[in-house]
Amino acid sequence: MYKILIGVLFVATTFAAAQVPVTFEKTFGGKDDDLARAVVETKDGYLIAGKTKSFTRHRDFDAYIIKIDKNGKKLWSRTYGAERDEDANDIINYGSGAVFVGSTKTLGNQEKSYYINRIDQNGKHIWRKAYFKDGNDEYTSSSVVTDGKNLVVGGTELHRGFTTSDVSPLVLQLNSRGQRIWEHYLGGRKKDYINKIIYTGDGYLVVGKTESYGHGDFDMYAIKLDKKGKWQWYNAFGGGDDDTANDVIEADDGFLLVGSTNSFGLTRDDVLIVKTDKNGKRLWQRSYGGDYTDQAYAITKSPDGGFVVVGRTESFNRRNGFDLYLFKIDAQGRLIWQRTEGGKSNDAGYDIITTKDGYLIVGEKKSDLSRDSNVWVLKVDFNGKMK
Repeated sequence: MYKILIGVLFVATTFAAAQVPVTFEKTFGGKDDDLARAVVETKDGYLIAGKTKSFTRHRDFDAYIIKIDKNGKKLWSRTYGAERDEDANDIINYGSGAVFVGSTKTLGNQEKSYYINRIDQNGKHIWRKAYFKDGNDEYTSSSVVTDGKNLVVGGTELHRGFTTSDVSPLVLQLNSRGQRIWEHYLGGRKKDYINKIIYTGDGYLVVGKTESYGHGDFDMYAIKLDKKGKWQWYNAFGGGDDDTANDVIEADDGFLLVGSTNSFGLTRDDVLIVKTDKNGKRLWQRSYGGDYTDQAYAITKSPDGGFVVVGRTESFNRRNGFDLYLFKIDAQGRLIWQRTEGGKSNDAGYDIITTKDGYLIVGEKKSDLSRDSNVWVLKVDFNGKMK
């Protein structure tokens, strides 16, 4: 009987320990500005993409990739760049390694070009590409996605005229060796931007902001493309002031666009979420926030059918500046809970993913005594809390 009791206690204790979510808070970086823009889960941890000024030789920014394990311990970090600015705005798993995209002022044209890098599981380069169409224009790549074989990269071209500047979204597809398959512009006669692109199985959905097709100033902008990059539909959402979509996620019955609005807030920016059907028709929209500036940068699914959003807030910060803003909504957009994290200076969350026991968030955290930021990583449970 004694042996059986000990065995039962051991199994029960082991099971209970296995159910406790892993939570942590980590910062990475050096004496200068460092921040994270995107994160992706791997088999043994997480890959974080951003930029650093702490670990460069030329006092410029370099693209910065950090690999951490499931408990937040750093396994390795690497910088990518040369004598001028480079950054990483998005990262995905690809093959046995990853692909990250951003912008480069060192390679490509004389201004700024798309920066597309394929790396192995240890962060070593397999290839890198700098893409541009005109030597005098500026190109910033904001997002990358794969259909399992080819890559699709989304970003923006800034064309400087004599008195005005044209801004157009530019999407291109590459094969596994980084060779271009097709490219398409997605803008109109005014300024339009891409912030995020996702793969939908039958094509791609691109979101950002538009002056060409909106109702006032900038509006949220959604464009559905087929697998060859051809337009299937587009729509704009917003009011008389500026509205933008920073991220999008596919739901069972449509899409959720998340960003910020100056049209429907009280006085300053509020978080704006728009739910559409599969054809881009708006089903509902809601704004979130308080009396001051509140912005959302990323959204992820929760296991119970809801969604969790991350960004930054002034409204719910009892100190000066911004705090990281984290909140959960149900499938109809009703607020379930909200949290803030941060110190006395400006802090923000720029990306979030769902893990088996919670959510992982990356962004930037400024110390209370310095204007410089560090890469900030938070692992919280399904209620948005740490231990």
